Amino acid sequence: MLQMSKDAALNITISEVASLMEQCSWEEKDFELQVWTCLGGLAAKQEDYSLSEKCCRTAIDVKGYKKTRRTSTLLAEAWYLLGSALLADSITDSWPMLNTGLDALLNCTRYGIESDGHHLVIRAVRRFWNEVQPLLTSVDGRSSVSTQITHLLKSISSLRGRKLNGSEVSLEESDLDTHAGFLAVLLQLQADRGNWQQCLQEADDAAKYLTKPSHRLIVHRYRILACAKLGKLLSMDFVKYINDEKELSALWKMVAIATSDKLWQFNALQKAVSALRAPTSCWLKVDYIFDLVDWLQAEGFPVNTITQQLQWAISIVIDVQDETCSRQLDYLMRANALIASVHGFGTDQHRQHLLLAVGFATKLIKMSLKAATMTAPENMRVKAVKSTTVPHDSKSGAILQKKISEAIPSTTIEWAEFAISDDVLDVLDNSVLESSAISLETILNPRLSFDVLSSLIDSLQDVGLTPLCFPLLTLQQVLASRLIGLKPLSVFVSLKILKICQDLHLLKAADYWSEYVKLAGLTADTTASIKVAAATKHSLPELQEVMLMQMDVLTELNYYPMARQCLEAAASCGSGTTLMQERLLLKRARLALLEGIIPDAFGYLNAIPKTKKSKKFFAEYITVYADTLLAAGECSQAARAIADGIKALVAKHSGMEAQQLDILIATLSAKHACVIAQTAQHGDLTRTEISSLLHESTARLVKVGHVSNAFDVTRIHAKYLLHYRSNETSMHQAQLEARCLLEAACEVADGFLQEVFSVVKSNDVQIPAVLKAMQIKLDHCSLSLEMLEMWTKNFVKQSVEKSKKDLVQVILEEYTEREKPESVIEWNCLCRTLGDATLCNLLNIEKQMKHCTPALKSRLYLLLGKCKRLAYMKETPQEESSRATRAVQYSTGSQSEDLDCGSNAHKVPSMEKFKMVKQFIISQQLLIDASNHLQEACSIALDGKCLEIAAIAALDLFDLHYNYDEKLAGIYLALYQSCQASRVLYDTLQGSMKNAPTTTLLSTAMQVLLNTSSSGERTMPKLYSDELEQKHHAFRVLEVSSQPSLLLRDLPSNFTVIILQHSADRSYLYGGVLEKPSGGKAVGKQPAETSTQPIMCKVETDAKRLEALLSHARQLTEQLDKYLQQSAYHGQTFVMPDEISSLLLEYNELINATDTYLQPVISRLSKALPSVDAEQREEECVVLLADGYLLELPLEKLQAFDVYSSVSRDFSLQVLHHR
Repeated sequence: MLQMSKDAALNITISEVASLMEQCSWEEKDFELQVWTCLGGLAAKQEDYSLSEKCCRTAIDVKGYKKTRRTSTLLAEAWYLLGSALLADSITDSWPMLNTGLDALLNCTRYGIESDGHHLVIRAVRRFWNEVQPLLTSVDGRSSVSTQITHLLKSISSLRGRKLNGSEVSLEESDLDTHAGFLAVLLQLQADRGNWQQCLQEADDAAKYLTKPSHRLIVHRYRILACAKLGKLLSMDFVKYINDEKELSALWKMVAIATSDKLWQFNALQKAVSALRAPTSCWLKVDYIFDLVDWLQAEGFPVNTITQQLQWAISIVIDVQDETCSRQLDYLMRANALIASVHGFGTDQHRQHLLLAVGFATKLIKMSLKAATMTAPENMRVKAVKSTTVPHDSKSGAILQKKISEAIPSTTIEWAEFAISDDVLDVLDNSVLESSAISLETILNPRLSFDVLSSLIDSLQDVGLTPLCFPLLTLQQVLASRLIGLKPLSVFVSLKILKICQDLHLLKAADYWSEYVKLAGLTADTTASIKVAAATKHSLPELQEVMLMQMDVLTELNYYPMARQCLEAAASCGSGTTLMQERLLLKRARLALLEGIIPDAFGYLNAIPKTKKSKKFFAEYITVYADTLLAAGECSQAARAIADGIKALVAKHSGMEAQQLDILIATLSAKHACVIAQTAQHGDLTRTEISSLLHESTARLVKVGHVSNAFDVTRIHAKYLLHYRSNETSMHQAQLEARCLLEAACEVADGFLQEVFSVVKSNDVQIPAVLKAMQIKLDHCSLSLEMLEMWTKNFVKQSVEKSKKDLVQVILEEYTEREKPESVIEWNCLCRTLGDATLCNLLNIEKQMKHCTPALKSRLYLLLGKCKRLAYMKETPQEESSRATRAVQYSTGSQSEDLDCGSNAHKVPSMEKFKMVKQFIISQQLLIDASNHLQEACSIALDGKCLEIAAIAALDLFDLHYNYDEKLAGIYLALYQSCQASRVLYDTLQGSMKNAPTTTLLSTAMQVLLNTSSSGERTMPKLYSDELEQKHHAFRVLEVSSQPSLLLRDLPSNFTVIILQHSADRSYLYGGVLEKPSGGKAVGKQPAETSTQPIMCKVETDAKRLEALLSHARQLTEQLDKYLQQSAYHGQTFVMPDEISSLLLEYNELINATDTYLQPVISRLSKALPSVDAEQREEECVVLLADGYLLELPLEKLQAFDVYSSVSRDFSLQVLHHR
């Protein structure tokens, strides 16, 4: 009734019938088998698979039935229903249930053959094939079902040999495809196991059973693969494919991959290329040529051989009569990029083809944008916002782009601020633009094109052509967002644009792209991408690689927390391969090192197994390990680790990766030499050997084309030569060697700059490599001026002494000078003509430095000022120097009067008088030029927050002016002290923030510290700098004003400001009493009208004497602190024991010693101090502005200040003004 669906059956269910049947006793076992099988089929129709499984198992377990064709048919049906039920319940990927279901289908085929029911067998085979499809994509899956497939093939073979109703059983077309598929699975399984002889034998056997030609070709591919692996002849095996050139070419490529014989590989790749003759196969032919080039390059073939193949590919692409222009540009870009890579970094051919590849890529994006702009409606033509304020959607927070109708970008700044909207990207997807725009139909391998563009961008940055990267990055944006369709990859490109904008100091563009930083790391988009990738499995490694790429850029941007988020996102994609696990550990170690967590960095590095690694990974590991050792203070171990790494790489050097190894070895060698030179970890090396090591490292870097890195090593080399010297002779020799080294580097820099400026016409960007070249040229000029200053001072001194000696003494001294060492004689000869040459070099640099960083600009003008000042010193004798200097600011009348007085007093002849006037005019002009250049340097340095350069310029201005204009000299001395104090206070604030991680200030300030460059020039993001300036007073105090005179006017009028400041090397002590303030309201009683003229002085000091004085003060402070602690502990605060007397005695001795040390300065300054009587003691206030050394001494107790009731101290005029 159930089967016939009668009305009487509506009142009973299948489960109830099954329960009744279990209570029955069956005498006819055949009938019991039939009923249970039928009941299982009815349950399967109602999708009650658990009941169907139960009924079918009961039917299978029936014993005592007669073995007839009918019972075999029932058992085959029962096994099929059982397998279907189990497979329907195995949706949770339970392998035991799935395997049991497949075994049930296998038993179905066995009973189907016994009953001659070929339809039962075919049905089970079809179901088996459909169920195992997901398993066949992996080696483990194929291996797990291999036995079952073998039994199924036997069943199919026995079925095909049987007859039904007098005729043989014939299979349908789809069943024949299934049969061929099973055979291909077994052949692939033999290939997985490497049983090539067995694979060949099975392929020959399978070809006998397959009648369809297409099926035989499938099996024949495995025969060719096995023959290639076994090294057997293949000439006759390819005859079958003579009419299908694409298949024939693909087979030859497969042979090239499979065989291990180099000659076979070469011949197979060539035949794969030559097999493609039809015009429609040109793109595939070019792809195979690229594969052939990769193989030739890996095997170390000559460059000419490889480039000939690539030129052939280029000619094929150019000759293609196809309207897909974008595809042609893509292939031309890839071909020229390969040619550049083959010729090697640093060669002329590399540069030439690099520019060609960049040109094709730029043309591709411009052509696509133009096509989209012409096709898109007016309101969809989009250009990125050019303002620093980026508009956001109030609801979604998404970045909104300003819609304007403008042409495609043409300048570097326009490209930097350019972004494409989604509307224009949708237009690019339109089929109308198929031939002239970027799409999946024109860019056949978008990920490969993306990687080629990445290599081009890296090469452009290395050769100093960074501004050319922006069109390529825009092209990458299109590929990532549309063709590849990976959101994190698009975010990576945006971060890369941000980094390049910061490198080029394009602040507006950087502010715009900085919004994309918020999209990096573990965002909702990334999490969603990971979930989607996890579902598809195959895209997880790609997403993991993209997250590591994001991390690298964020690390370069100093966004360490976000970099850690990206690292965690990459780790959440799965451990992956062993190489990926090691890479994740190395990335964690590097990030921990940058964050200053040295123990964690060592832990991650030690967790990396000591196994064989790729050369690139090994070099990166050695670099991070050495940096970690340096951070831990283990300099000798770091040098040893780098040396061992270089030896290992040199041992692996071969023609296969010679160019890449040369770059890695050059980089590590340079690091090794720099570590030895900077940390003085010489070991058994002499100074000459270390210098030779540095020179070889520089030569290697220049050879591989890394010129900017070579400049860094050259600077370290020069500093090393100048630092390690013992006496005057070695000093002259060291200066000559260092100058020769820098002069050679300048020649390289000139050639480098000429190449860059011949390509990059824009002067509105600051290219990092160009800045390094400018820096090395300034180093050369700086050393030249240092030598010139030493020679000029000696020349002035000797000129004065010669004027006091007779002719015989002068001749004797000139004769004895010939006996000096050759290095000294050479040094003197060079310095005589060094001034004009250095001035010429500086003026040439000024022409090239139109758009540079404030640090370099201010340094240039500082050197120009020093050069003019030294020329002035050479033109004027020592006694006449003071008179000529004072005369600069006098009026024309007073100058004439002085000259007339001199001529009347000494009766100078007219010719001598003319020479004096000429010399005076020249020296006056030189002095004015020097002052102007130094003032320009000081102004630029303060605007750019380069306090070190500003301090040097201010001190030079003081030396220039204090002899004749003490008021102006005092302003410059105050400025010098403010710069020095702000630098020290900034370092102190930096240390305090690092030691106070819980303060609110740290959350903002640490971002500033992380974004502070080693050169001292702060490049903090605008967001953080604004927050610091608005919220924290401490940072506003450190901002040095460029007009100290205005600060002085705001002070109370009864303040007398005294400056005491040492030079940087503590060889001079500067003192001064500044002009009396006039603008501020007096503190306390209104003082009597007084007029204090500023006075300045400069005296030589002894650094050892100062150190002894400071040591005395520190010891006294420690004794006093110890006594106060003991007194507080015992409750004896008001008792005066003998220790107090001893301390007071030592304190008085310290006061006397301090007074004696400062007496040369105080005695001069006391003349400018206002004289006060008893009534005026409380009216005058003396403020001492002293440096960090003098602030440790009891300055208020000096005898000169006893008459004043108010004597205070402060760090600088800048800090005093903010109190």
